[in-house]
Amino acid sequence: MSQKKMQAYKEAKKNVKQIRKKEKTKRILGWTFGILIAALLIAGSVFLIYYTNVIKPEQEKAAAEASTEASDASSNVVEQVNAALAGSDADTNADTDAADGAAADSADAEAPAADAPAADEAPAADAEGTDAASESAE
Repeated sequence: MSQKKMQAYKEAKKNVKQIRKKEKTKRILGWTFGILIAALLIAGSVFLIYYTNVIKPEQEKAAAEASTEASDASSNVVEQVNAALAGSDADTNADTDAADGAAADSADAEAPAADAPAADEAPAADAEGTDAASESAE
């Protein structure tokens, strides 16, 4: 054997206990990390299956209900706005009718009563009366 080989053999023989201890530690660490990685992969797979089969459908169902409620709420808002507009149109029509009625009342107040002769008709009636009186006098 060569000198280098002899030196390596002597060192190995002298440190057999330490070398075996290091090899045992590496083996234990390898198994431990291998088991931890396998456990993480299994746990991740189980969670992924649980999430896709249980959690996600519930979230989608809740989102669908929320969108339905939102559309119902928006429909209610639209109906309320339409009702308010219809009410304001009715109020506007009522106000317009009331204003027309008030204008008609004021026009009636300004116009002479049917029993009283109009100002224009009064001289004509007097003229006719005088004509009638003059005719009867003749």
